[in-house]
Amino acid sequence: MRHKPFALGALVAALALLSACGASGEYSENGSGGYAGESPSAPPRSGGDSGDAAGPGGVGSPEPGQGSPSPSPGQLTAGDWDDNLNFSFFQKYLTEAPQGMPAHPSTDRVVITVRDEEGRPVPNARVTVGDAAGKRLEAPTATDGRLLFLPTQDGAQGSASFSVTVSPPPGQPGTAVTTSVEGSAWNLTLPGARGELPTELDVAFVVDATGSMGDEINYLKAELQNIVDSVRGTYPDVSARFALVMYRDDGDEYVVRSFDFTSDVAVFRQRLSEQSAGGGGDYPEAMERGLGAIHQLTWRTGNTARLTFLVADAPTHTQHYQAFVREANRARLSGIKVYPVAASGVADEAEYLMRLAAQLTLGRYIFLTNDSGIGDPHAEPHIPCYQVQLLKHLLVRAIGSELAGRRLPASGTEILRSVGSPAQDGSCTRADGTVTYL
Repeated sequence: MRHKPFALGALVAALALLSACGASGEYSENGSGGYAGESPSAPPRSGGDSGDAAGPGGVGSPEPGQGSPSPSPGQLTAGDWDDNLNFSFFQKYLTEAPQGMPAHPSTDRVVITVRDEEGRPVPNARVTVGDAAGKRLEAPTATDGRLLFLPTQDGAQGSASFSVTVSPPPGQPGTAVTTSVEGSAWNLTLPGARGELPTELDVAFVVDATGSMGDEINYLKAELQNIVDSVRGTYPDVSARFALVMYRDDGDEYVVRSFDFTSDVAVFRQRLSEQSAGGGGDYPEAMERGLGAIHQLTWRTGNTARLTFLVADAPTHTQHYQAFVREANRARLSGIKVYPVAASGVADEAEYLMRLAAQLTLGRYIFLTNDSGIGDPHAEPHIPCYQVQLLKHLLVRAIGSELAGRRLPASGTEILRSVGSPAQDGSCTRADGTVTYL
């Protein structure tokens, strides 16, 4: 792998919501062998893959515990993008995908929204979609009451006639409703149910732990307490838990090392402090195995916001592209949103896969920018409009948006720079007259 900036750095924003004590667990996968060859568009390497990542101290800076000072929190900068909010633009992006990328038939996407009788979104309502041949989808709604149905991907085979059944969230009163539906937006009312904001939060971090990630992990440790304090005060009544998944590649010391959810900050800090970077060797890594590991964590199924931050700078191996998409689809069916976080090494293949995962699960694609001056240059994402802000602010707001059941936009004081001249309402008019949205 290449050297890259502190990609994990401000991801600890999510950790800010950890409180009280909780259960813990660990499992790991060991692999042998490896994959030969690199992605055709892999960026040039700036050094070996033995953990000597470039950082403020330069290439070869000491690892944590070897005399290197802890980096200051709140330096990394990033932007984000919503491919569901800009669906026409996303469809055009898919047609321009790098050669060999997995197909993503989604032009027939249906946005399902469940509300209560007062018009409030209902999180974790159970939605079942069927056609004449049987069930095509069964999954819970997100905290904003939404869920994506993708007829072609879900095996509908061109059927234009569907019925949908919506059941109340776990532990709630209400009556299941079955109705015929059509079109690309299904707005459903669930009688007797209540649109209640989540009282629980489960956040999983899935982190590339190959050689160049040493400084990222160090930065994450430095950010932890700062973010915990600031967000804890904002959401004091939320029962928050955190899980950690580290992944490398076949032939390394381990392929996946996983720590189950805990609400104990000290326990999580200890788990994180014991991690180090190493292994890798070629450009692709076992990203599909890392994302797949979230399905072995003990996610809560009640009034819970569930999200995963996937921190990566490289795609999975070519032969595992479809496996990665399958794992992202499993997240959709489990009601887990995926927020990819792209580091400096992300090239076209990784961006494509990460944006698919975000689009499938109603997450947003997050990417680091050069504004911080930390690490190697970051490739520009294939999007026309975004706002640069501190990564920690962006991630705190991503979590806050899940807890609020609606997107919380960046405030004026948080925006460092804008690309694409967004208007006050978040719209961005392109040179050809088309409009995208933040």
